[in-house]
Amino acid sequence: MRCAKITVTTLLFFVLLTTATVTQGQTTYEDDSGFFTPVVESLYLRGGIFEDTQLIGPAIGYRFNNRYDLSLHSELLNTESNILMDASTIQLSILNLGLTAGQTSYWKNGVLLRNEISMYQAINLNLEGYEAPQDPSLTSALGVSSLYKPLSISKAITFFPNIGALIGIGSYRPPVYSSANLRQGFDGFVAGPQLGLDTKFNIGESFSITAKPQYRLRYNFTHEHSTGTLTFNVLFNF
Repeated sequence: MRCAKITVTTLLFFVLLTTATVTQGQTTYEDDSGFFTPVVESLYLRGGIFEDTQLIGPAIGYRFNNRYDLSLHSELLNTESNILMDASTIQLSILNLGLTAGQTSYWKNGVLLRNEISMYQAINLNLEGYEAPQDPSLTSALGVSSLYKPLSISKAITFFPNIGALIGIGSYRPPVYSSANLRQGFDGFVAGPQLGLDTKFNIGESFSITAKPQYRLRYNFTHEHSTGTLTFNVLFNF
């Protein structure tokens, strides 16, 4: 059953890639309206005797014009866990859904101001054999504002160094028997800086690849601790 769910999710992802009208798939840098999608918004795989985990998260969005866009991100987490060799198998299936609204403003000297607000809600599909004080759950909202400055090295390569700030609030109880982390999983009131160095490679007149490394440092005012997160994504722009 778990493998079937993963297969269906993967097929749906590739169907979206091949059937959507993708036009200049990077919302931050392009002007055309249309659909956009990253390669994989979330991907985590772990296999072993005690834990077998897959986290797959495709995303798709629509850019209404050069200022406003909306995207949907869905994460499917599947975990089989055996704490002890003679213990019963624990099976988890969790669907985490995120909706992001984006707005881009164009300033002088090519500087861009990017504002995003993201809301996530997790749904427990299967908790077979799960024994913990509380079931896993996630509800969170996060707002981010970032400044981008394009730096053209050549016609083929453009850097987009960016710096921003985030603020959010959430309620998160992570799955006890899984090592995977769901997107936007935090508990309490958080704030902090965000740094990135996007790099756009122009392969041809109508095709480019954008690499998006990003680092976020969140300080949790509710629990008084900080957490740093480094993510990397790749977007194909047609």
